[in-house]
Amino acid sequence: MRMRILMPFVLCSTAVLFACSASRPMAHLIINNDSQHSIPIKLSVISENNGTTHTTIRQTLTPGLQEFNAGRFAKGMYQVSITTSDGQVSSSKKVSLDTERWIIINYTSNDSLSIYRKYGYVDTSLLKKIDGRYTGIDMFTENRRLPTL
Repeated sequence: MRMRILMPFVLCSTAVLFACSASRPMAHLIINNDSQHSIPIKLSVISENNGTTHTTIRQTLTPGLQEFNAGRFAKGMYQVSITTSDGQVSSSKKVSLDTERWIIINYTSNDSLSIYRKYGYVDTSLLKKIDGRYTGIDMFTENRRLPTL
């Protein structure tokens, strides 16, 4: 008798909990360190609605491609900021987290010839010259998983 009474309640509460967690989109971070050295970064995700910091990631990036999960967030607008090189190089972007998002960040720190060989051009207006190298961060978002990952 108790089981008949409790079973609908258990099923209903499980469905509500699943629906709440499913409505919170996930943010994935894909970071490419295109330099020859490990670099420390600080990445923060700040809500535009109330200004509270939801996630702060402090990590040392090794050369190459890395993936991090920033976590699940309530739907809304967020400011994603990344800072490297002791605060000399930074980038910031507004991101709408209404569905799952892949935030792709590319960090480069090379001489102009290496950048030219890899990308075919060097836009020095987007890069800073630090210790004789052109250094910069580029950030963009995708709403679906990239086929190469």
